[in-house]
Amino acid sequence: MELTVVGCWAPYPRAGEACSGYLLKTEQATVLLECGHSVFSTLQKYQDFKGLDAVIVTHYHPDHFVDLYALRHALRGAKILGRRTEPLRLLVPAQPVDVFNYWYGTEEFKVEPIACPVTVKDLKLRFPPAFHTMPGYMVVAEDSKGSRLVYSGDTDFVEEGLGVAEGADILLAEASILERDREYARKAKHLTAREAGRWASMCRVKRLVLTHFWPEYSLQDIEAEARTEYSGGLELAREGLRLRI
Repeated sequence: MELTVVGCWAPYPRAGEACSGYLLKTEQATVLLECGHSVFSTLQKYQDFKGLDAVIVTHYHPDHFVDLYALRHALRGAKILGRRTEPLRLLVPAQPVDVFNYWYGTEEFKVEPIACPVTVKDLKLRFPPAFHTMPGYMVVAEDSKGSRLVYSGDTDFVEEGLGVAEGADILLAEASILERDREYARKAKHLTAREAGRWASMCRVKRLVLTHFWPEYSLQDIEAEARTEYSGGLELAREGLRLRI
């Protein structure tokens, strides 16, 4: 499995960059995980959108899904030109119902509500619930060789729900908030950088990749806080970062 970071910012991107977007590739499957602000534009540096097998959106906050609108228009154009004839598989939460129904009614996507485990070619996916301000999910992705990536989505630090990352090859975890703003983190149900490090340590993950950064924070401060809890391999997400799993 290969992970490529398309975007890593929240809730808005730094100039010329993108919000949440991650490309997962196996020997057979190509999946876009999240499609936030500017992700569609940036994606095209790394992947022809016509070659996607599926898109996964973990929840309906704009920094995770709003560029589905751009992707929809691109797919429509590709169909008109005969360059892609089949709708693109889209896995999204069933709640809120009105948002789900909008996407379910599109011709460009074949929409499936996130529920039980699914496969996309040789990629196995399951979706433990996240603990956020709206219905959302984490993602556990495993390829045919047993390599496993766990993605946090947006989630509060609820210890009994974090064991899904036990022994993961990569934990791709949001580090949205610094400890000095921990009160806000609890209100908004996000992880602090320190909590992301604690999660990686308690689950003995092989590598921690921090992402979902507020653009006004110092990335050095984010890394330093995570390091107070986790001493293993650590990367800060950035556009174009590519990791073999």
